[in-house]
Amino acid sequence: MASKLLMSNSVSTLSSASISVDTTKRVNVSGVSSNQNYTPEKMKSLYQTDQQVKLLHLEAEVETLLLELRTIKERHLAT
Repeated sequence: MASKLLMSNSVSTLSSASISVDTTKRVNVSGVSSNQNYTPEKMKSLYQTDQQVKLLHLEAEVETLLLELRTIKERHLAT
């Protein structure tokens, strides 16, 4: 069971990395020079307000689903 929890953390880390890479791709596709360093705050400011709102909603949904998954796993381990 512990290996499943470790794997879950790895998947979560991988998901975060994928999101970062995807965000970088969007910045590069928009024509912004790729040799500049961007913080997440600067990258978010490159998007229109409606896209930022969608991103925030998706991030909140992901956090909610991860919390739900952790709760289910903890209940399963307790039985």
